[in-house]
Amino acid sequence: NIPKYAAGHHEYLDGSGYPLGLKGEEISLQSRIMCIADIFDALSAADRPYKEAVPVHRALEILQAEARAGKLDPDIVDLFIKKKLYARPSLAEEED
Repeated sequence: NIPKYAAGHHEYLDGSGYPLGLKGEEISLQSRIMCIADIFDALSAADRPYKEAVPVHRALEILQAEARAGKLDPDIVDLFIKKKLYARPSLAEEED
C-alpha cells in the first residue's frame, strides 16, 4: 500500500489536490499524514534551491490556515503541532 499512500499525499480534503482529486475520507489516513509532513518540510527546508525556508512558527500557521480552509485534516494538524511531530535538531534553535 505504500505506493498508494505516497500517490495520495498531494490530495486535499476539499478535492482540490491531485492526481485524482479525492475528497475527505477517500484519502487514506496515511496520505493525509504524509501531506501535512510534506507541506511542512517544503515550507521549512533550508536546502531548497528555488525558495527560502520560512520560520517554523510561520510554517505551522500556514498548516493551520490550510486546515481551516478545509484542505488539511484539522485533527492531524493539531496533533502535529501539539506533539511537535515536526521537530528535528536543525529546527530546535529556531523555536527558542
